[in-house]
Amino acid sequence: MVPNKRIVYVDILRILSIVAVIILHYTAEVLTNSNNFNSSSWWISNGFNSISRFAVPVFFMISGAMILRTNITSYREFYRKRVMPLLIPLLTWSLIYGLYNQYYVMKSKLSAYAFVVDFGYRLLTDRNYVHLWFLYAIIAIYMTVPLISKFIKACSEKDLRYYLLLWFIVSIAYRFLSDAIFRATDQYINIPIMNIPFFMGYLGYFILGYYLFHFELPLKAKNYLYNLGIISFFITPVATYFVSLRSGVLDEMFYGNYSITTFFMSVGLFIFFKEKESAISQQVNHKVQKLISSVSRASFSIYLIHLLVEMMLSGRTGVDATFLEASLSLIVNISIIFGISYITVKVLNLSKAATYILFGGRG
Repeated sequence: MVPNKRIVYVDILRILSIVAVIILHYTAEVLTNSNNFNSSSWWISNGFNSISRFAVPVFFMISGAMILRTNITSYREFYRKRVMPLLIPLLTWSLIYGLYNQYYVMKSKLSAYAFVVDFGYRLLTDRNYVHLWFLYAIIAIYMTVPLISKFIKACSEKDLRYYLLLWFIVSIAYRFLSDAIFRATDQYINIPIMNIPFFMGYLGYFILGYYLFHFELPLKAKNYLYNLGIISFFITPVATYFVSLRSGVLDEMFYGNYSITTFFMSVGLFIFFKEKESAISQQVNHKVQKLISSVSRASFSIYLIHLLVEMMLSGRTGVDATFLEASLSLIVNISIIFGISYITVKVLNLSKAATYILFGGRG
């Protein structure tokens, strides 16, 4: 723990994850608009996109690690402090992206009444903008936290391992097997016994984050998971190339948040930085720690605003760009998007009203 009681490795994971999210969204255009799998720009985009796939699972793991350790004494207080700060920016940014897309991008002549009706439908069905799905998912999980936290605290370490093993089998291993069989035979397999709701979805990553944060894995298990994480970073771009080549279009089998490689990347990264907590705290001076803390606190706000910045300010990597051009374009534009998003958030944070309306009160 650093003097301001922040956990350095958690802050670093947040920063890495928000940078990874920006990379995912920036590289998506080349990957979806080009089927030239041997071009330099496709390979650069595929490589950066592949190694950034840990972003969303790690965000869920961090959320679980932090929120499940708190004591919840009042449902009303929990919703006021935890759920409302997510609902407010969901509404605000859905409106901002909806207006921008409707009247600036599409040049629509939609009347105010028609826009409100359309906006309400899109808000309810998560169709306002691509990255806002995360807020719907995390809000849904937060609504279960008052009960899930009691379940977690009543469980022993062995109980949690049992839950995580079943979740891995149902959500990760079974899905991988199903996807692999479908690509080999064009037939989906359906094993009814694998349809266990409590062991499906992002809740598993949420509880996994709590477990990795609070419990120490055996050395052998840590080594296995860490090494599988490293291997997955190398396998993902290569495997994506071959499955895409076979299908003729981008195949996201190894891109998904439940893909087996994404799982091992996320767990390996979390374990690595947790192990380095003491070393990082000792080696990094107080000013750098303050900067890390500042960027980490702004990560949620950067997530909300970065696509607007990307649409308005960034250039695009050309489909026919050379290896050097594609690399430089990606690095420069990601830096610009991240830098402008962070500075904009900090400027907006100078106003309490703006911080509350736009970011739910988060810094």
